[in-house]
Amino acid sequence: MIITFDLYGTLVDWEYTITSYMNFIKANPKEFFECEINELKQFRKYSEILKLCLKKILKEKYSEELGEGLIYAFSKSPPFPDTVLGLRKLRKIAKLGIISNTERKLIKITLYGIEDLFDWIITAEDTGYYKPDENAFIKAYNMMGVDPKDVIHVSAYLQYDLETAKNIVKTTILVNRYGYDWPIKVNNIIEIAEML
Repeated sequence: MIITFDLYGTLVDWEYTITSYMNFIKANPKEFFECEINELKQFRKYSEILKLCLKKILKEKYSEELGEGLIYAFSKSPPFPDTVLGLRKLRKIAKLGIISNTERKLIKITLYGIEDLFDWIITAEDTGYYKPDENAFIKAYNMMGVDPKDVIHVSAYLQYDLETAKNIVKTTILVNRYGYDWPIKVNNIIEIAEML
């Protein structure tokens, strides 16, 4: 069995981290998230997107120090309480991978200490595409050397992952972090291990 995951928002709480940072520097988190999703059309390093969106929001108040602070805060996004235990349970019955819209240097920091739970870690930097572009998934599964029709893909987001992945993989599962609805929905990662 092969299970791939979105990372930020599904396994780690990047929204909390970004919102906390934006509130700290007195910037609007909603504006940041709107900018971020709009900038995922064409590949460039994710750290550049973070800085670009912060510049758009702060305008002349932007500084390189604030941009670097945002990158560091983002990369230190904490796991949700169920993540590590759920992954450890799943690791006993499946090969696990990540398909992320970020870059290797950021994901390395985020996964420090739990990277051994994954057989594959694929980023947009590796594929040259951002989800929801189907090429992000197709290239990732090619790089992993797996048939997508053998894969279960898990995400907390319809718009980044599940709407596209449902046409590529065997099964998609929504982790209910934000109140979305999906045919197969769980409340946490542990429930996935219990259902398989």
